[in-house]
Amino acid sequence: MTGNDLESVIESVPDRSDRGHESDTQTALVVSCSMSSCKLRGPLWPVDATWNVVGVQTLGNQTQERYEEKTIVDSNIEHPRQQYDITVVLVVGHTKCEVLEDAYERWVAPDSESPDGIEARLDPLRSIVGDGFEEGVVAESLPLNSLQYRLVEYNVRRQVQFLHQALPSSVTVAGYVYDQDGAYSSFPDKRYLVAFDGATDPTTVRDRLPEDASVRVASLLT
Repeated sequence: MTGNDLESVIESVPDRSDRGHESDTQTALVVSCSMSSCKLRGPLWPVDATWNVVGVQTLGNQTQERYEEKTIVDSNIEHPRQQYDITVVLVVGHTKCEVLEDAYERWVAPDSESPDGIEARLDPLRSIVGDGFEEGVVAESLPLNSLQYRLVEYNVRRQVQFLHQALPSSVTVAGYVYDQDGAYSSFPDKRYLVAFDGATDPTTVRDRLPEDASVRVASLLT
């Protein structure tokens, strides 16, 4: 991956005709939000510049969808998995996620006039918002910014958790939050690893990283 931002990640998706020549290159799938304008500079660990990176975008970086009354892996993820030997999936949320903000507003005041297609894609996120309140991850008493940041991380956790359970154990699944607002520190525009193969406690996540891994691990939910 040689691009400097998320757009370049997407553009770096190799042409299908080259697949036969890249059998020795590891492939990562990056799932980001289709409404994002994130500027992600450089690869995200464990991916480095030698990797082949495939990018897909879904509404609210969702990783699942409903089909015949079952919850399944999102088709935007399954399609490239049929084409490439993907060994790492990275789910990337962002603190200015308008999709999650919309899901929260619809959880507070359902919009009965929304098109069915929008409802179908937002309903799982609205359920996650509800779960966040039930689990005490967020509360109405929180400032809206704090509530938003915590929901963003909680959503990334949930999407990673789902993929970790749904995909083969040989596939590493990690979740990042792109902090556009300085929610995790005084310095915005940093990326934080918030979930790794089912682990979300920062200490546990750090213990699973190699000593030389240059990656920020953090959580707003602990």
